[in-house]
Amino acid sequence: MVTRKTPLIVLFLFSIGLASCNKAGVAPGKGQDLVLSPVEQQEVAADNAFTLKLFKNLDSANTTANVNLFASPLSVSFALGMTSNGSNGATLTAMQKATSFAGFSLAQQNSYYNNMITNLPKLDPTTTLNIANSIWYRQGFDVLPQFLQTNSNYYHAEVQALNFNNPSSVLTINNWVNKETNGKIPTIINSISSLDLMYLVNAIYFKSGWKEKFDASKTSKLPFYVTDNSPIQADFMDGDVDYKRYDDNTVHVFELPYANDKYSMVILMPAAGTSVHQLAQQIDSSKWKTWMAGLTTDKSDLKLPKFQFSYGTNLNGALGSLGMGIAFSDDADFSLINPTAKLHISAVIHKAFVAVDESGTTAAAATVVAITATAPANPPPTVIDHPFIFAIREISSGLILFTGTVSNPVSQ
Repeated sequence: MVTRKTPLIVLFLFSIGLASCNKAGVAPGKGQDLVLSPVEQQEVAADNAFTLKLFKNLDSANTTANVNLFASPLSVSFALGMTSNGSNGATLTAMQKATSFAGFSLAQQNSYYNNMITNLPKLDPTTTLNIANSIWYRQGFDVLPQFLQTNSNYYHAEVQALNFNNPSSVLTINNWVNKETNGKIPTIINSISSLDLMYLVNAIYFKSGWKEKFDASKTSKLPFYVTDNSPIQADFMDGDVDYKRYDDNTVHVFELPYANDKYSMVILMPAAGTSVHQLAQQIDSSKWKTWMAGLTTDKSDLKLPKFQFSYGTNLNGALGSLGMGIAFSDDADFSLINPTAKLHISAVIHKAFVAVDESGTTAAAATVVAITATAPANPPPTVIDHPFIFAIREISSGLILFTGTVSNPVSQ
């Protein structure tokens, strides 16, 4: 039985364990295994490194007490992967560094994501996994055909020009996200700026049942300790289930498999004396590998609270702090989208939903990358219509004779 007086922290990683799934094979009713090349196994590690970095950054920014956090960095990675195909020079270098794909070519990156998009949904016939991508651009904006073709071929991206001046374009994009996430993310954008030229969107939907379901009749109210001295009553599922665990003096790790052992939920609960935020800031690729390698099989009466919530955030600050600030600046180079337009990323918006109950888990996420024209510099003024400072000087020497300020030219 688990009764630690600390919050639960849930990292739901769609790519968990992929690096070890390198054998081909199909078992009747069991789906298929994921086949990965040696380079793709390294890219899985890179994707997980990005996931952990982004999670730590979001946790650091999540300063409001007792606020839940849930994201799919994989969704962000897909959207930024598509965007990378339009970047060049220092901008591409910065984006690949931020997403931990430095050292891989764009061709390798595109091939990896194509494998994920094509084969992840096929791994388990009892799990629904939908990964969808789309590109929406302003009607009349000249986009290089190679950029669209690459993202269509490798990311299976749906491409469509829209009249961004028509408010119905917002509805069109939101309806696409709503459909691809099975209604869990109903909207991703609220409006379209007059400078916005393109939206690159990823949507992920996941639904799977536990390998061993919890008995709903055993669900009961128990205290959940938001802090050691602040318990609240929550609905706890209760089951004598098979799972894996790892324990040390900072963390208790639980891995609960979904049907057919293709996916799992990993739960990290801080050990006594460690807060959930302290644990989050300790997470890195090395610790994660140690914890996953140390998992051992257990079977006991496990109690887990049911939960359901939505989360949304602007990722500009997080991604900027990870090293891709240039992509948001006037120095951005997206010349492989359009060689003459001055473009930058104006926003990376992410939304996610998760629901965990006795039968399993439903999760969804959507990410949109907005590509915007850099606003032209304001022309120099020709009307002196604001308060101003003035001076009277002798020109040859530069000697100032008088100086003053005019705040109200009609005042005497």
